[in-house]
Amino acid sequence: MKHSAICIKAVPYQEIIDLRNTLERLDSWQEPLAVLEKYFTNPGAPINKKKVVKEYYACSKIFQTFNLEFNRLIQEAELQILAIGTQEKTKYHTLV
Repeated sequence: MKHSAICIKAVPYQEIIDLRNTLERLDSWQEPLAVLEKYFTNPGAPINKKKVVKEYYACSKIFQTFNLEFNRLIQEAELQILAIGTQEKTKYHTLV
C-alpha cells in the first residue's frame, strides 16, 4: 500500500456562505440588466422624444446604481477569495 500525504486548507463554513451570498447578490442584477439591454437594443421602434428622455433618465439611474453595487461586490468577492486562499493549511492527512 502506498501512503500519500495531502495538505488541506481549513476554510470556515461562514466564509463559503459569505462568498455564495455575494455571488447571489451579483446574480440578482440579471433582471434589471435585461431591461437596460432591451432599452439599448430596440432600434426599430419609432422615436418619441419625451419617452426617450424619460426612459434614458431612468436607465441611467439603474446603470449608476448597478455600477456602484457591482464594483463594491466585486471588491468584496476578491477579498473573500483572498481570505480563503490565505487560510492556514491543516495538518497533513494520510490517505490509505
